[in-house]
Amino acid sequence: MLSDIEAKIKRSSLTVIIADKHPIARAALAYLLTYDGYRVFQADSFKAAVSQINYNEDLALLIADLEMLEWRSIVRHAVKTTPALVIGMEGNHSVSKMYDLHQRGIRLCLQKPINYEDVRKAISEIGLHDRAAKVQLAARSSVA
Repeated sequence: MLSDIEAKIKRSSLTVIIADKHPIARAALAYLLTYDGYRVFQADSFKAAVSQINYNEDLALLIADLEMLEWRSIVRHAVKTTPALVIGMEGNHSVSKMYDLHQRGIRLCLQKPINYEDVRKAISEIGLHDRAAKVQLAARSSVA
């Protein structure tokens, strides 16, 4: 029980931005992440996403909808200005090959509709506090 509380307190200092054009999907994911103890901000456009990235210098995670028109610019800005891990989400139409996504700074891409357990597992395996873990994940997934 105490370890659950300690884990939630540790996560509460981590900031997550969800950039998604679908308000219901964005809100549902934000709710679940907030429930798990993360500070979550939502963005429905390029302008909102960049504003949130600029405002949150301690950004730990960006979850970006790869079907947004400006997703490349959002991801580029996050990668250039923060140490955040970037996770992409794509629908039925594959946006790009995983190698291309890695080149842009996306370390993991989830297929929509996403399962929250996949998000939770990715966050716990990656270890948002540990930059070396991010590099190891990138190396593992680029081999696949």
